[in-house]
Amino acid sequence: MTFLIGQLRETVEVGRDTQFLGYPTMLTLWLQLLSAFSGMESENINRGVGWLFLSIGRRFERAINLTRQLREITKPLAEQDWPLLESLLEVGDSSMAYRSRYYTTLQPLAVLDVLMADETNPRSLDFQLARLADLYEMLPRHLPSELLAMRDSLSLLRGCNLRKLRYPLPGAAKAANGADGLSQLERFLRGLEQLLRSWSNNLSSRYFSHARTLPVTMGL
Repeated sequence: MTFLIGQLRETVEVGRDTQFLGYPTMLTLWLQLLSAFSGMESENINRGVGWLFLSIGRRFERAINLTRQLREITKPLAEQDWPLLESLLEVGDSSMAYRSRYYTTLQPLAVLDVLMADETNPRSLDFQLARLADLYEMLPRHLPSELLAMRDSLSLLRGCNLRKLRYPLPGAAKAANGADGLSQLERFLRGLEQLLRSWSNNLSSRYFSHARTLPVTMGL
């Protein structure tokens, strides 16, 4: 593990002087090293408190990034912005998951389903929240109120019915109900992102810096 971290540090130092055309090679190497690190973490680290903090941090980071990325498609896309759907799947490492479920061309609601609501996709927002709550509960001296807020937020997420949304195609007239539903989804994701940041800061405060506590619910 220490060897991998040292290699990653060395490649970052070398990468600062890399020409633009050399970036793809450097990024591929970093991806390989990070994948090796992830494998070591998954198979070789004892499941103690240190591993808990490492795993919780990963879930927080993925969930926060997902809420920000998913908000980009809670508003109708212009025709030139349609490739964003493929980019989101690639960033979320979910292209294969999408194509194993949907055999059509990329559609915004289908992408939302895979990246937000798919409980079996380890890169989905639902999966991050569920795992985050389970990991947080394993921490010593965790706050029951914060754990309840996490599970309540997960319930709210699972209560979002994507089938009721009407997502207009580029150039088509907007459906009123669909627009309202997309706006509500955007507000929910924005609020969830703020909550995730609060939970993360509160965890750091409780176990490390002992600073003030931030809000943990969405008015539930």
